[in-house]
Amino acid sequence: MDLSLEAPSPRYGSTPVDGPAEGVGIMRRWGFMVRNYRRLMGWDEETGVPLPETLRKLGLEELVKDLPT
Repeated sequence: MDLSLEAPSPRYGSTPVDGPAEGVGIMRRWGFMVRNYRRLMGWDEETGVPLPETLRKLGLEELVKDLPT
């Protein structure tokens, strides 16, 4: 999946030019952050689709059959 579709706004994703975070932007780590968030949520890291075991834990067993294969 193209993670740029989930990229933050240009202002949020820009590199600060002053202050304590001067020169430290988040965009070079954006893909890692999105995949890590998805993993922690129990979703497929590449697609963002909930994993079958996540749906089962949430009591949503009936939705497992609707997941893409």
